[in-house]
Order: sequence, then structure tokens, then C-alpha cells
Amino acid sequence: MKQQFKGKQFRQGSYSSILIVIVIAIIVVINLAASRMPSQYAKLDITENKLYSIGDQTLDLLNGLNQDVEIYYICQTGNEDDYISRMLGLYEDSSSHIHVTQIDPVVSPQFAAQYTDETVSDNSIVVTCGDAYKYIAYSDMYATEIDYSTYSYETTGFDGEGQVTSAIDYVTSDSLPKMYILEGHNEVELSSTLKERISRENIETESLSLLTMESVPDDCDILLINSPQNDLSEAEAQMIIDYLDQGGKVYMISTYTENELTNVNLILNHYGLSRVDGIVVEGNANYYYPRYPSYILPAYESHTITSSLSSNNRYVLLPSAQGIRIGDTPRDSITVDELLTTSDEAYSKVNVTNNTTIEKEDGDIDGPFAVAVAVSETIEADESDAGETKEAQLVYVTTAGLLDDTINSVVADGNYDFFMNGISWMSGETSTVSIPEKSLTYTSLMVNAGSANMWGILLIAVLPLAILGIGVAVWIRRRRR
Repeated sequence: MKQQFKGKQFRQGSYSSILIVIVIAIIVVINLAASRMPSQYAKLDITENKLYSIGDQTLDLLNGLNQDVEIYYICQTGNEDDYISRMLGLYEDSSSHIHVTQIDPVVSPQFAAQYTDETVSDNSIVVTCGDAYKYIAYSDMYATEIDYSTYSYETTGFDGEGQVTSAIDYVTSDSLPKMYILEGHNEVELSSTLKERISRENIETESLSLLTMESVPDDCDILLINSPQNDLSEAEAQMIIDYLDQGGKVYMISTYTENELTNVNLILNHYGLSRVDGIVVEGNANYYYPRYPSYILPAYESHTITSSLSSNNRYVLLPSAQGIRIGDTPRDSITVDELLTTSDEAYSKVNVTNNTTIEKEDGDIDGPFAVAVAVSETIEADESDAGETKEAQLVYVTTAGLLDDTINSVVADGNYDFFMNGISWMSGETSTVSIPEKSLTYTSLMVNAGSANMWGILLIAVLPLAILGIGVAVWIRRRRR
């Protein structure tokens, strides 16, 4: 026995056993350490849409918190949604001011009743800070669309981050921007989808008729004028100009109409702007949607409003837009920045109603054109402003298609993102939250007409001919052997 314990085989076996014990101990220590690591470091998110991560906008908001926020995750134990539970862990790990508590509705059936009258389902959330609170239903965190082939609803996106970050911003904000929406001139009504987007970003909205008022309300942070078909009265136009002259913010959208909009033009003329007659048609296939030269995919000019779209190669689609003529600014304090522009080959088709061709004709106006601009004007302080300098701001876009649900879906929310970027720019120090939902389905590839033509020629003609040529060359070579 002593000889066996002293033998070389025993020593080697002992060394192996000790090494195995050490390796196991190291693995146990690593797993214990990993279990205590924050979620964002312990798990790697390799999903294309970063479903298991939170974005920079959320992180910026969390890093700036100086108040404690309680997040109550209402869910029966064992029924947790994987996306939601992991997302809330990321929020808690990212800020010492965020505290997540899971509430089992079976154990505490009356808990949610103090925050909502709705029937609360598992995986719903309540966000509170002091006396402020916001309830997020489980159904609001997932986007659904109807599949007309089966007439059933399909889950297409996860909006948990957008909803929770918006709720945190809501309960921690002292004041929220208020946007009035002008009515009374046959304006285009906002869709329910866009209204929900605006509400989610903590912007209060209210309809406004100036016909019975003496001025734009004092609590108006932004005034939206959405494609009036009929003209404003001269008094209404003057009220809007006075509002701008006091440092107001106006987001103005117009659309082609044969009706005279003399008083609407007064607002534009106040900043040296006017509309070009007709509708813009693109002559460069790289700047329009395939087969539709009047559906423009404009170029981005450098500006805060366009930077995120440009850097991420996103598209904005503008159907039947009009060109904007930028004249001499009537005051030195005015700055006009082009946001969206056409190519040099664009032209404005003047005879729209009775024309059967989209080709350029005599009388059509040569481009290029701006189809969206941003105007700012420094308003010098007077005695009533207590020495405070203000800035008037106007964003102007020339097609109602900007806020059309169908057009927006073609460019994967590019139009709505452009619109909300403009709202954020005008909100100034008042932050707005703009986090798009994360897709749970495939995304369509958006290409312009030029790219579509190039790939069509390549795949339909060039590639088959190349394969045929290679085949003929191989056949000839073999015949000669």
C-alpha cells in the first residue's frame, strides 16, 4: 500500500485531482461574482434591435435623476415577461435612484386600485415619484397589427423602454410642454397613432380656435398648424405673428391647394418665405420613391432636427410637396436653415389640375428647392421681459403627407421622427422623450428609385448574362481539349 501511495501514478493522479478542485473552485467564484454583476455587464445582448438593452436617451435621463423613483412591477410570481423583467433590471442597475419592486396581485389584490381603475393584467407597471404616478398597462408595451391573411393580430414590436422612460420623465418633471393644435380652417386631423406618440413623449395637446380669442394663450409652448385647406382670417394671422414676435414656437405644415391662402402667406412673408407654384417633381431617381417622381426622398441639410436621421441613414418621404422660396430676410435677427432639399434636377409642375403628364414642360419651374426649413429669430428683451432675451422658432414643411400614417410606415417612422425632432428642438430646455419601439418582426428594406433600377438591371440582366457567358466559355474550353 505504501509503495502505491509513493508511486509516480499516484502523484500524477493527486496533481490532477487538486487541479480539478482548483478549476471547480475558480468556476464557482466566477459564477458567484457574475451573479452579483449588473445586468448590463453580466449578459450580452446580440439581438439586432437591442431588445435586452436600454438606449443612450434612457441612460442620459437616468444619469440626470436627482429624485428617487419607484417602479412597481405587478406580476404573479412565475408569470414574468422575459423582456420586461430583464429591462427593469437594467433600469435599476443603471441608477441608484431607481428602485424596482415586484407586486404579486394575488398577495396584494388592491395595490393597483390606487393608481388605475382599469383591470390590471400581469406584467403591468406603475411608476411613482412623490405624489406623481403613471400606470403602464401590459398591452401598451407591445405593438400589434392585424394580419389580413388570417384576420388575427400579430405582435410586431416591443415598446417597454419608450413607455417606462416616458413615465419616469413624466413623474420627475416640474412642467410639461403644451402644444395647441389650430382648428377651424379644414385642417388635417392628427391620426390616433401620432396622438399616442405625442402623448407618450409627455407633450400635452389641446385644440385651439382663435376666432373667439384675442391672442394665442400664454401657456402655449408650441402651436401646430397642420395643413389648413381654407385661409385664416387676417386677425388670426396677426395673432400668430404677434405670438412669434414674443418668442413663440410654431410648427407649420401646408399642402397644395387651389384655394387662396393669403393670410397664411402673411406668416411666411414675415420671415421672407413663400411657396413656389405647383408640386415638386424629382428628376433624379436617387431622390424619389420607385415609380413615383412626386414622392420625394429629400436630402438632409445639417441641423439639430435632421442629425439623428442623417447619421442613421433614415428616410423621410414627402409626397406632393411644394418648393419653398427663401427671399431676403426682412430683419437681421432672422436665421433661415434649410432642412430637407431636392436635387438640382427637380422642377415644380405648375399646371397640376389639368395636366396628364409628369414630364417637364414649358412654364415649369427649375429647382433645386427646399421643402422644409427651420427659422429662428432672436427677440431682444424689453422692460416687460425683465431683461430676458427670447428666441422665436418656426418649422415649416410643405406637404400634409409628412403626418400621414401610411406614408410614415413606408419609411419606418422616419416622418414621425422628423416631426418629433422638430418639436424637441422648439421645446428648448423642456425635454421630450422620443424612443421608437423595437421591432419583433423583419424590417422592409427601403431603397430609392435609382438603387431599385440598378439592382433590377444587375439581377435580371447582368448576372444571368454573366453566368451564361461563363458557361459558354467553359463549354468551348472543353470542346477544344
